[in-house]
Amino acid sequence: MGPGTVAVVVEGVLLALALLFIVALLRSHADILRRLGALEGGPGAVAARKPNGGEGASTAVSDIVGVTLAGDSVKIGLGPTSSPTLLAFLSSGCAACGPLWSGLHQPIALPFEARLVVVTKGPEGERPARLLELAPSDAEVVMSSAAWDAFAVPATPHFVLVAGREGVAGRGGASSWQQIATLLGDARDDGAMLAARTTAARAARAQEALAGAGITSGHPSLYPSRESRQAPPSER
Repeated sequence: MGPGTVAVVVEGVLLALALLFIVALLRSHADILRRLGALEGGPGAVAARKPNGGEGASTAVSDIVGVTLAGDSVKIGLGPTSSPTLLAFLSSGCAACGPLWSGLHQPIALPFEARLVVVTKGPEGERPARLLELAPSDAEVVMSSAAWDAFAVPATPHFVLVAGREGVAGRGGASSWQQIATLLGDARDDGAMLAARTTAARAARAQEALAGAGITSGHPSLYPSRESRQAPPSER
């Protein structure tokens, strides 16, 4: 076997090893994506679909069905026409949840109008008598283990903001109601800034398109009522 043949063989082996390495990386990447999807969504948590059934940014959230602390059946509507709802997933045995339970006995100032619903595990995982000691009588509390599964709650305390047609607008953990109010306020301000930038960008694109068509700010076609007033009676 000559030197040239040896070089070709060596290059072939190196190429084969490189291909195997790339395949292994792709498989690892796919496995990581699947695991992240399971952590963030979980079975039935949030269905991201377009109206035609394809994948998209819009989300659909199921209503929460459970029982009240008095044992009555209850359903929390989270459909497209529902008002913004802040779901607070708390438990009676969670040390970090203590200040949040205590805070429910005081007025909670959120940066915008939102319905606050405390969601605990169902009666099989929580004691209603203990929850009655923790929650004030005017707090809206629903016991639903199914909701914890649906929203893939990783740990407590955990918060999920559901905003009507937007579905899940945000989620995460916090140790105090003040921290929650700050996070919601920041999200509101960021959203308003993004909307303003989007509106300005659209206006700029519209002006650019009009200018490209030879239509300036004083063009008669932009003032049809003025043309109607100046036209002779026979042309009206």
